[in-house]
Parts: sequence; C-alpha cells; structure tokens
Amino acid sequence: MMVSLLIMQGMLVPHRYAMPTDLTGHFVNRRFAVTEKVVALTFDDGPGAETTPLILDALKKHGAKATFFVLGKNAERNPLLLQRIVLEGHAIGTHSYSHRSSMSSSEAAQENSRTAEIVTLATGVRTALFRPPYGLQKSALNKDAMARGWASFGWSASSADTATKDPAVVYKNVCFTPNPGEIILLHDIKTHTAAAVPKILDELTRQGFRFVTLPELAAMRK
Repeated sequence: MMVSLLIMQGMLVPHRYAMPTDLTGHFVNRRFAVTEKVVALTFDDGPGAETTPLILDALKKHGAKATFFVLGKNAERNPLLLQRIVLEGHAIGTHSYSHRSSMSSSEAAQENSRTAEIVTLATGVRTALFRPPYGLQKSALNKDAMARGWASFGWSASSADTATKDPAVVYKNVCFTPNPGEIILLHDIKTHTAAAVPKILDELTRQGFRFVTLPELAAMRK
C-alpha cells in the first residue's frame, strides 16, 4: 500500500490520539463516570464497503463522533474509508488482522503490527487504541497490545447486533437504558446495524445525549 496521497497533500496530518497515562497498557470494560450526558459509539470489524459509508453519513448528519476498531483484512481493502473516518473527525483503533480468537504470541504481534501499519499508511494516524476480538482480555492479541502501551477497550453496553438481524432489536438494545459515559458496542459490517444507527442517533439525541470518541470520553472523566 502506498502512502496516502491525502497525507502528502497535507489533508491528513500524522498524529497520535492523546490518552490518559492511567489507561495506556490497560484494559477498560466499564463506563466512565462523567458529568456530561455523553456516550461513545464504537464500531468493530469494518470498514465495510457498503455499510460503513451509511453509518458515516448518519454520524455526519447528526454531528456525531464515534470510534472505529478496524479489522486489518477489511482495512486493507478499503483505505479510502479509513481516510474518510479520520477526515470526518472520528477516532480509529485496531481490532487485529484476522479476528481469530486464539493464536501464538508471535502471531499476535504480527497481526497487531500489520493492522497498525495499514492504518498508518492510509491515514497517517499512529493509533494506540485497541479492542481484542470478542473482548478477550487474556488473549495473546490483547496481551501484546497492552505490552505495547496501547489502551485496550471492551465495552459497557452492547447492541447485541451479532445475535440478531433485526434493526429494531439493535435500536432497542442501545436506546432502552443508556447511561452517561457508556462505551457502546456495534459492528459496522452489519446491514441491520447500519439501518438502526440513524434511529439510534435520533433517539439518543432526543434524550439529550452527545456522541464523542473514546479519547474524548476518556478526557472527560471525573
């Protein structure tokens, strides 16, 4: 993959996300105590060529920001979507290359390095945000990520969009009882999730919530 033309033109500026030092090298799977009515929508496994643009369109319409934990093999196929994610102000993290739940420590190191390199080459971002596949805290992938000083995130609320294909169920799972500071799990490769996101944004906005990235949420902690 060639270095992004947008980086060369100065439209994408190489950077890292600032994370509080008490989170780097650690795993977080709880909601944050915050004084504002904010939540962090997080999307795993993409980018999806058909579905991620729909989600980005909905987020843009609402002025909402999110965090995308990209899968290396999908990121490699869709570098322009990586660039769009960054250009529109969202945070980007990695989620392994293959999404395998079990592998050796050397394989995990290779997958984490490869996916991070794909993101950097496409966007200029040297991300230190990570989510282990299936949220497995003790996996080789997560151990490697934490050893690198990455901030590893689980979630505090789930859309359960891998257990249904009904957008209405995804909507209800997210909007029924959200709390400020929630880290909400969704998947941007799911068609039914893409269909549910506009309604989720409408409803949570009506409830008075704002949508922030994980680095922003971390900075807002009490």
